[in-house]
Amino acid sequence: MKNKYKVLIVDKEEEILHTLKEFLEQETYTVETTRSSVDAIEKIKSDKYHIVLIDTDMPEMNGVELLKEIKSYDALTQVIMMSGHSTMEKILSSLEYGANDYIQKPFTNMDHVMQVIDYSVQKLERWRQSIIQIVK
Repeated sequence: MKNKYKVLIVDKEEEILHTLKEFLEQETYTVETTRSSVDAIEKIKSDKYHIVLIDTDMPEMNGVELLKEIKSYDALTQVIMMSGHSTMEKILSSLEYGANDYIQKPFTNMDHVMQVIDYSVQKLERWRQSIIQIVK
């Protein structure tokens, strides 16, 4: 089931991109990465991503602004925010604009990261089942 989901990871840190990409590919997800918010928007415009992980502190455009852009293209995209410098404002803004979850960096427990992603997949599956029921 996981191999049908496409994940985009947006983070300014190459190490985070590499670690998450490697981990998710082992879990059979299709994964793309970028270090640029602007590039992320271009990718979202040209391709379908089911799950997007975003660093809240990107240089060109902050994570919440990117979250808003993504949700304007596809409201069902599951967006997971990541931050090494969380504030109450970042967390609440992320929730307000439709983030599915929020993960603290550095990742001390990859099982937790996987639980968050699995929850997003379950949510997508519930939506898919609801849509199938409606069109029957």
